Amino acid sequence: MNGSAEDEQVVLDELEESFIKDGEAVEVEVNDDDIPMDDDNDDDNEGDNQGGNTDADTSNGGGDVTATAVQPDMSIQTIDSHNSSSVYSVASHYDTNSNILTIVTGGGDDKACLHKLDNANQLGTVPLTHAHTDSVSSVAINEKYVSSDLTKTPKYVAVGAYDGSIILYDPATGAKLKELDGPTDVEFISFHPKGGSVLLAGSISDATIWMYHLPSSKCLQVFVGHECNSEGGGVTGGSFTPDGKFALTIGMDGTMRIWAPRTGMCRHVFKLYEEGSEMEGPAGLTCLAVDGGADGQLAIAGGEDGTAHVVHLQGKKVVAKLSHFDQVPTNSTTAGNGDDEEVFLTSVEAVGFASKAVNPNWAATGGSDGKLKIWDLTHGDGGQCRQTCAVKIEDSSDASNNASSAGPTGGITRIIWHPTQAILFVSYTDGAVRIWDARNGNMLHTLTGGSTKQDAQQINDMSVEVFGTEQGPGTAVIIAANDDGSVKIYNVDVAAILAVP
Repeated sequence: MNGSAEDEQVVLDELEESFIKDGEAVEVEVNDDDIPMDDDNDDDNEGDNQGGNTDADTSNGGGDVTATAVQPDMSIQTIDSHNSSSVYSVASHYDTNSNILTIVTGGGDDKACLHKLDNANQLGTVPLTHAHTDSVSSVAINEKYVSSDLTKTPKYVAVGAYDGSIILYDPATGAKLKELDGPTDVEFISFHPKGGSVLLAGSISDATIWMYHLPSSKCLQVFVGHECNSEGGGVTGGSFTPDGKFALTIGMDGTMRIWAPRTGMCRHVFKLYEEGSEMEGPAGLTCLAVDGGADGQLAIAGGEDGTAHVVHLQGKKVVAKLSHFDQVPTNSTTAGNGDDEEVFLTSVEAVGFASKAVNPNWAATGGSDGKLKIWDLTHGDGGQCRQTCAVKIEDSSDASNNASSAGPTGGITRIIWHPTQAILFVSYTDGAVRIWDARNGNMLHTLTGGSTKQDAQQINDMSVEVFGTEQGPGTAVIIAANDDGSVKIYNVDVAAILAVP
């Protein structure tokens, strides 16, 4: 931790003075150019306000789409800065004034790099200088959150690694600015949405979550409460809520926790697992998304047991349990009971909410089974699966009847919704990015990177920048971080794939 306890209290006092109105000792005033801290006043509305139902099509369409095994390289740029080591994390920001795309990558070579792509498709790369001693697990850029007052909300690139280091860089030049004392084995980092000058970081090994005020380099809180599972897994994901008032984390202990940033207290624990399930102990949570529902108070977490849970943060209740996987009995039996059939569960590896402009009651889950499911959350505790989108590959080895036996392409690793259109960008372990129409389950487009390494095609992380939506569906730039050490950049005219005039 940086600084003394007295120094940290000075920072907290300054924050409290800046963000609490006169006469409202428990209410936080959130300003775009400041750093809001919330207190632990329990004034939540216990009701569930998800917004009304819509007239959207609720038919369960979609179906299996056949894909070929050929992988042409459809990227506009390839970044090879990680010495063929796996690239684990990527973050991006597109500046509409300069038309510059900023990309940060981190990988298994213990390095992070800053990349700039201009409007003429010219790429520049700056290796970031800190000498990590373990894999770079997470990267983030705060530029979309900063205010016009850069003295209060400076621009940062943040890099976290499994060696416990958190490094801040200048996103314009790549110059190293600060080094923070952090938790061991940093699993995630996330900027505060109001100003971007507070950072949240969580540990996969000791299950602690640290919160920093970046301009002062102060650690403001260490949140303690998650438990490590039998295999040592700790915190797997986290972020601030969209209004900035709370921190939200998930872990391998099967819980989602709400934290009050100013006091460090845990406001609520969602136990998102069932006792006596097929798995030994609580099923770990693998992925998290926030800002769902008409009021922005829904969060969704996917789990190792093949389910996803939707919770209402203000109401502090679980509003839906989404059963993503299909239970497929095997030919073997469970030990000790010949009448039981063994069931293999697939984990939910990616989740996401549609934007309010699309439909505030839609969510998506992606599993290690390669299926993408679109859910309508207005239909009971289990939601309604509107579409199941699955891809299969051809196998022409059965030449006798010229029939193709299909098998799954692999698992889903990331889901990102378009901000104004009912389409999703989905990355897969077979190295492809597929774009799906959430309304009918149709696959609109497939992007491949031309990898020749069949066992190293997996996309580990993905970032998408969409611009030009003022005039229509816009243009999407997709950045895929691959297991073969490459980062592929794709450019998609969204109107063209939607056939919009």
